[in-house]
Amino acid sequence: MPARYESRVTEGNNDYRFVASLHARHPSVDPDEITAALKQEPRTIRRRGERRRSPDGALLTGYYDDNYWSIDLKIVAGHDVSEFLHNLIYAQMPHATEFTRRIDDTGGSVSVFIGVFADGFCDFEIPAATLRLLGEAGVSVRLDYYGADNDRARESAEPPDAADSR
Repeated sequence: MPARYESRVTEGNNDYRFVASLHARHPSVDPDEITAALKQEPRTIRRRGERRRSPDGALLTGYYDDNYWSIDLKIVAGHDVSEFLHNLIYAQMPHATEFTRRIDDTGGSVSVFIGVFADGFCDFEIPAATLRLLGEAGVSVRLDYYGADNDRARESAEPPDAADSR
């Protein structure tokens, strides 16, 4: 399994860990342009018009109908989800918010996927100011919760439907 960036939170009654990844889709913006704007090398790219592939690389029927780009996001050890999102906007992506807003405004999407793994209690609040900054940047947030019995999800910071493009 490739190395993943994650944080474990054990504050108060909380006992959970989380991983995060950033995903961008657009019908015409090339993944190389996304790489240049976000100043990070992607883990996965797919180009519109290429043959679809399964996660293990086997060819599938059909072709991708949009461009896709993703990375695993760095998380400061011990940060909770709210602190991570705040850090993402202020430290990891401050130079890119105009670009992510343009992606969102022109028929694409930029989203932060957060996979939360908890065997027990998990409680956090994302402040309105952080949500406002994400919204102004055109970045949505997807939270997926995985209980103790979901081993498949523990293997990836990838949302379950990301492997199969529309």
